Amino acid sequence: MCPKLIFVFYKGFILPFRKMKFALVLGIFISQPIAAQESTVISSVLSVPVAESGNSKVIDSKNLNHNNIGSSSIPTYDYLISNSKKQYLWFDDSGLTMSGLSLHRLLADLGWHQQIKVTSIEAESFKAHDEVLTLGFLKLLNLNESSSQENLSDGLLEAIDNDSTDELLLSLIPNYDQISHLRKAISQYRFLSSYQWPKLDPSFKPKLGQSHKNVAAIRNILVNLGDLPKKAQTQYRLDVYDSVVVAALKKFQERHGLTVDGKLGPQTYRALSVTPKQRVVQLQTNLWRWFTLPKEAPENYLLVNIPGYQLAVVEGGEQVMQMKVIVGDNDNQTPQMITEINRVTLNPTWTPTPNIIKNELIPEFEQDYLSLKRKNFQLVKGYWKNAQTREIDDPNLNLAKLLKSYRLVQAPGDNNALGYYRFNIPNDYSVYLHDTPIKSLFNRSERALSHGCIRLEDAKLLANYLINSETSVKPEKVNKALQSGKTTNLPLNNPLPVYITYQTAWINEQGELRLSPDIYNLDHNNSSNSQFHATDSNPVISISQNNF
Repeated sequence: MCPKLIFVFYKGFILPFRKMKFALVLGIFISQPIAAQESTVISSVLSVPVAESGNSKVIDSKNLNHNNIGSSSIPTYDYLISNSKKQYLWFDDSGLTMSGLSLHRLLADLGWHQQIKVTSIEAESFKAHDEVLTLGFLKLLNLNESSSQENLSDGLLEAIDNDSTDELLLSLIPNYDQISHLRKAISQYRFLSSYQWPKLDPSFKPKLGQSHKNVAAIRNILVNLGDLPKKAQTQYRLDVYDSVVVAALKKFQERHGLTVDGKLGPQTYRALSVTPKQRVVQLQTNLWRWFTLPKEAPENYLLVNIPGYQLAVVEGGEQVMQMKVIVGDNDNQTPQMITEINRVTLNPTWTPTPNIIKNELIPEFEQDYLSLKRKNFQLVKGYWKNAQTREIDDPNLNLAKLLKSYRLVQAPGDNNALGYYRFNIPNDYSVYLHDTPIKSLFNRSERALSHGCIRLEDAKLLANYLINSETSVKPEKVNKALQSGKTTNLPLNNPLPVYITYQTAWINEQGELRLSPDIYNLDHNNSSNSQFHATDSNPVISISQNNF
């Protein structure tokens, strides 16, 4: 099959391209005026120092600055110019080269520079802009390159000498569909930024059928964002608050992770008032987060989006499972990490953390001394066959003192806080995925409710998916173990990679932009954007455990 040709109008010529990915880098996938697509020159480029923390790779963006990128660890601009014997790396006599334009737009989409029209770059400014474009390119190289610095220099110089920097740039873009989708959304919102965004009055509470100038402003926003079809707009109803507007508001609320009621409450007003320029910054922040993930996605993996309260299982680039999740509240934030599910525990016990014991369970015991017993809590000393248990049924027990030699453990059962399934993900935070007996909480639109662990809407579905991939495990044996009520560990021979991410903006399978509240306020805290950790295991000990 012949590859499809893509035709690009550039510098007065119509150029054919066979590489769709290169076309996406250039940003030619948006149908809009050329002036709106013109990208910008870099005024400042961030650099990413990469530090090693034990076995965890931490990308530290707290110390990002313009100068780090030119340090001795990677080739400098002057070194590249000197050894390539070129006047510029990204310009020719007429302006930006095709490679320069693609780099230029990629860095603009990442939000690493301010915008001015490409055509406004004067010849006497070529060198200054050439240098900062190179700094951005080196940042991407430094983020992705795993070979020695000597090989990095040689490879980059070879690409420059062979005029193949476009191919090298393409290789630096992680292989996730969300990247091209988010770049398309960035272009769309840049275009919307040229419009004057309406000012809304949050105190305005229209009634159905009411005509008002504020309704016209709301309709205008909903049309521009695609939630209210233009064909639903008629001249005589441009300022009427009708069922069409209510339906559009519900769609808007759903896309923004708000309560879907079609009402103009404070949160809906705040979301409607966010300007396209502000959304561009949010989209750029989320685009960068995809660059902090491994460049090549695993064939199969599980992805949790913390602020989106969603879990998805992806096979070969296609989503095969999705469910709601509950994540940590603001005081117990679920950490971003790259790990794997390496064990499923059936009928798990639960050992609460010291903070939960101190702040919740001891006060509960002091108010009602039998409450912990009703929830199947016991005091446990020792492990495995040598474990000793003590009931919590005496109002005179000094629980705080006893916990110096005992552990507080909730036995398996219907009211166990972890439900019937616990999924171990190696990490340094004592965080895991698990079932929950309280299913009603998944009906809430805001689900940052846990102490940091991730509760699953349908843990059984995920457990069956993992177990079915284990050829050595028979489903009937698993069912028997579940029915026994005993804690049973199932180590996985084929651990499933897990990405726990923080995406407040993404594109769903229907091509719609979805936005969620920034529950941990990380979009405004650049130091957290790329804090991903690859982690090792921490064992969890239960009262009595069987292993397959």
